[in-house]
Amino acid sequence: MSGQFRTRLTAAPVVGRVIEWKKSHGWIEPTCTIEHPDIIKHRGHIFVHGEDVVPRWKPLIAGTLVEFYLYHDGEGLGADECVARKVLRVTLPWKDAQEAFGETGDKLPEFETRMNVTIRAYQWVQVDGSPSDLPFLLFEVWGRAQALVEAIARMGAPQQGVLSSHESRMIDVTLMMPESRLWKVDVGQLQSICVVEVSDNIMITDPMPCRTLTIKGSEVGFRKAVHSLILQACD
Repeated sequence: MSGQFRTRLTAAPVVGRVIEWKKSHGWIEPTCTIEHPDIIKHRGHIFVHGEDVVPRWKPLIAGTLVEFYLYHDGEGLGADECVARKVLRVTLPWKDAQEAFGETGDKLPEFETRMNVTIRAYQWVQVDGSPSDLPFLLFEVWGRAQALVEAIARMGAPQQGVLSSHESRMIDVTLMMPESRLWKVDVGQLQSICVVEVSDNIMITDPMPCRTLTIKGSEVGFRKAVHSLILQACD
């Protein structure tokens, strides 16, 4: 597709999930409806070439959420300026989660649109299907670095309105950090910005071993710490 003349079809990025990557190219499943006759080709999947990934030729891992501009080149639909979204996993007590997003999560779509992120919510259950004793919901938040910072800051202080001073707003968020990523985190550097605590024990083992990483501080300090964490652990 890369050798054909391209017509960009979207003014704003489209979000999708990588379903396959083969060294130099792959395929993306869009998360929204694509109104174009060629969408029926390739089972509704969007072609992406390594030259169109940002940075160029960076392999995309299957399952990763990406955002891209949709183009048509005469052969089909493709992804241009394709950027992998970062992901952080936030825990919220049941009460806070329901206050922020509604008892059934009906407010989540509006939050995703407003913050330019994609969210998946997880609840653990027992083998027999009954609720587990974990007192929280896990929210997997995907987005570009700055969008992640904004969304997680809002999730950490959902009950607070607009304040006169950023410094007066205190934010407290607990993240689940996979063991496979935690070694990349410079806890000392984060603690120089605000209060950061890592649990001594592994808190969950499914779908991967994770410890909690709690960040507490003013809005300014919190944003700096989360942004630093993303740069360290969310490659």
